[in-house]
Amino acid sequence: MVKKYNIRHHYETHHAKRYRGLQGQPRRQKVKELIAGLKKQQSVFTSRPDISAADVKASYLIANDVALASKSYCKGEIVKTCILRAAEIVF
Repeated sequence: MVKKYNIRHHYETHHAKRYRGLQGQPRRQKVKELIAGLKKQQSVFTSRPDISAADVKASYLIANDVALASKSYCKGEIVKTCILRAAEIVF
């Protein structure tokens, strides 16, 4: 829990010059913009619900196949086998 004094002190020492002139509606608009920016930044770190378990499983199996083959992913044969394996799992 953050103490009220600590928040006020931080604001007065770091942000007061920048936002001192904002009062009333412009201040509310700026707060909304800052909150929207924060939510946009936080959305990068949330998990995506549209990724299925099959996609994740296929990704891990492909990585495992590439590691076991000890070859780069650009080799044609390994790419073909990985794509076929992923297609079996996902579809």
